[in-house]
Amino acid sequence: MIRATQAATLLTLGISLFATGVNAETPDQARARYNACMDKVTVNAEEAFDDATGWEGLGGGHPARHCALAALVEIGHYSEAAQGLEKLADVVRADAPFKARLLLQSGHAWIAAGDAPHAAAVADAALSLIPNAPDAFLLRAQALALQGAYWEAADDLSRVLYSSPQDTSALVMRGAAYRQLDARELALDDLNRALEIDPGHPEGLLERGIVHRLSGRKREARTDWKRLIEGAPETEAARAAKANLHQLDSGVD
Repeated sequence: MIRATQAATLLTLGISLFATGVNAETPDQARARYNACMDKVTVNAEEAFDDATGWEGLGGGHPARHCALAALVEIGHYSEAAQGLEKLADVVRADAPFKARLLLQSGHAWIAAGDAPHAAAVADAALSLIPNAPDAFLLRAQALALQGAYWEAADDLSRVLYSSPQDTSALVMRGAAYRQLDARELALDDLNRALEIDPGHPEGLLERGIVHRLSGRKREARTDWKRLIEGAPETEAARAAKANLHQLDSGVD
């Protein structure tokens, strides 16, 4: 899922999106209003959406529209936000890297909406603008994995790791893909590498525990899951670890 804190960086990249508009605001005023709107998204998304749509009606243009779409993501209207971000990427006057980042935001919203094929298509579009962009490969790998295309996902993640071998997200994602392919040694290698870099990585601990359990190493699995639950108790990974521990303790394989 895209977050407002990620979204807030996009329209401050030096592109002249604040230079024109039908309202009386100067570019500096528009930029300040945009930043205030994006800050509000993380605090009160509903109010930020109302502010943004009101601003858009007064000629706030693309900055106002982007803040409204970021608010929709926070509110949970993922499909609407994904469609809007995709359209914004098409119409905004900006360079290729900027358009690609908007497309990636759209792709993550499509993932949150449960539409992995659309997310993969958006990632393809971003890669057509910025070939070999790691973030686009990560998004496409996630979308492919959700569709069960684990080898293809692993290939995209290998592309990321070729240029960024310390990328823990890519290592954990590839480890999960290998685990789904029953390539447990490859999975364990990636997960061990990720946890050497970030020992408390929640998804890494969850996945490595699963690999240990599948390989009959129940003590190691329990150790990883308990460490995860103690270190990141409020995460989705911790909730999954608790469920796995319950199965393990109940003798369910």
